[in-house]
Amino acid sequence: MICGTVAFFFDGILPSCVIFALSIIGYISMPFFAQALVEGFFLTRSTNKYFMRLAFCAYLTQAVYLLSFILWEKSPRPERFNIVFTWLIALILLYGVELLVSLPRDRIASLNLLQPNQSTHSTRFDVIVPGEEANNLPKGMTIPKWPRASLHGLAIVLFALCMTLITFLPLTMSLMSVMCTLIFYFLHRWKIDNRVLVATVFYSAFAACYTYIHFRMSGTISWQAFSLIGFLLCLLLPNKKRKRPKMLYRSLYLLYPLVAGICALVASLVS
Repeated sequence: MICGTVAFFFDGILPSCVIFALSIIGYISMPFFAQALVEGFFLTRSTNKYFMRLAFCAYLTQAVYLLSFILWEKSPRPERFNIVFTWLIALILLYGVELLVSLPRDRIASLNLLQPNQSTHSTRFDVIVPGEEANNLPKGMTIPKWPRASLHGLAIVLFALCMTLITFLPLTMSLMSVMCTLIFYFLHRWKIDNRVLVATVFYSAFAACYTYIHFRMSGTISWQAFSLIGFLLCLLLPNKKRKRPKMLYRSLYLLYPLVAGICALVASLVS
């Protein structure tokens, strides 16, 4: 994300080859953020606080973009929302998908009694286990105490809302980022045979289709398919889960807006 921010503010200042290289590095690094978003979704103690921190980072970064455009006449016009808004929508989509796949139907648990029931003379005792109690939701995910059908309806509404926002809002790398996030989600949720191979083939096909459709519609080549390199690196490199201090990873939410502000300031001084 930082490489993309540098490329945005220094476009026209740095050589075009440097701007292109920074953009490619940003595309390659995108899957690492998608993987981190999914891991944070499953490991966080509160999805609500996770959402608020991400929203704070998104709005603060966008404020830096807008202020630099207002105060500095040579600042590039922010025609799109910053990439953190894309991750924010991807997080909402994860919440909706999790409601659909992790809330099973009501189940019946059967027990065999040692002695027959005096009234029914049956040795079987059935207990209905509600789907809300038999769920496999992440530990930090809170859901409304609604009927299961209402929760599934909420999930469908959230899914439709996210798809609408991705389609009509000027987001940064929206389709590729969200699709990459969903693939990492399914890799984390389902342990099936050859899942890495299936995910690689699917993402490769999606990247190829996206590049072709983008070229047919706009006449320009989209280099977002370079994110496939980062996707493969995420699958091949060992993912060691280490406990980090809270203040360290929470300070990262301020790092991106801070870098954007520094880039805007430096670009205004050297232009």
